Amino acid sequence: MLRKLKAATHESGLLTRDMPWTLRRAFVSASRPVELRAREVLFHAGDIGDGCYIVRSGVVKAAVVARDGQERLLAVLGPGAFIGELALIDDEPRSATIAALKPCRLIHLSKQAFFRLADENPLIYRQALRLLAHRLRGTNESVVAQGTVSVSGRVARAFASLAEGLGDEQPDGRILLAHKITQNDIAGMAGVARENASRAINDLLREGVLSRAGSFYLIERPAELLDMAEI
Repeated sequence: MLRKLKAATHESGLLTRDMPWTLRRAFVSASRPVELRAREVLFHAGDIGDGCYIVRSGVVKAAVVARDGQERLLAVLGPGAFIGELALIDDEPRSATIAALKPCRLIHLSKQAFFRLADENPLIYRQALRLLAHRLRGTNESVVAQGTVSVSGRVARAFASLAEGLGDEQPDGRILLAHKITQNDIAGMAGVARENASRAINDLLREGVLSRAGSFYLIERPAELLDMAEI
């Protein structure tokens, strides 16, 4: 079931998917390794973009700080995720802060190295366009969800998205989100007020779709959550 949840939201590996092994190896050869400790920041929103990153292992979060000073969680990204492509392409500052939720290994490809490889291998440009189109579709779906999906549905979408990077499927099919997630995190991802997110989470807990294991959430009925998350 975790595989189905990931398939509904998964973009990891879109850049290198279907690339020949020789080209994947060229990516690694032209890059430098980066390691992050848990809670260590990779870059901040507003920083100058000096290249892109691919997550090899671990989990990172993308977040912004709103005007009220509260952090708003945008996404949780796991192995294979491509990070920093917007600043790479448009030369604008970083649009979000990326920090490690767990110890991470990444590779960093400088802007110069990326475009040199892409100029030599146009397939990279095609794959990059696929990735951008995928993210644009995701943004469009989020906009549609704001007007057509209930608050509970949007909260379910947030939990399904979190399962992609944080989900740990248990032997009985339940999915443990092994990281402390706040109601503010869910509200930010769902695009709803914290009070509304709190009510929706309590409803999901009361209905048994979610449960708590200490300070962590458990998705008790992943198929039902996924059904609620669909537009």
